[in-house]
Amino acid sequence: MRPEGQRAYPFLSGEYKPYIYINDESVTFVGQGGPIKEVGVNGCQIDDIIEFAKDVITVFNQRFPCRENSMIITKLDEALLWSMKRKLDRDKRGVEGTSNK
Repeated sequence: MRPEGQRAYPFLSGEYKPYIYINDESVTFVGQGGPIKEVGVNGCQIDDIIEFAKDVITVFNQRFPCRENSMIITKLDEALLWSMKRKLDRDKRGVEGTSNK
């Protein structure tokens, strides 16, 4: 249990990005419901969650540096690159933001 007044994520507060909310003891991710081109933006994307996780572990690594933290950051960067590749491919095919394959 945390001491009174201590935040779970003291380096983050308020609205981190649209649809990611940080409270004293929790983080809430409101996920995108449906394709953006069909329903508009109404939540965060998986990339936003990965970026949040990367930001958290980056702060931990600044405070408590170790190889494992650095590897986590590298793998999260890799996940973001693959996600971008997927988006670019879908964009080229004209299906990004839709339910089409």
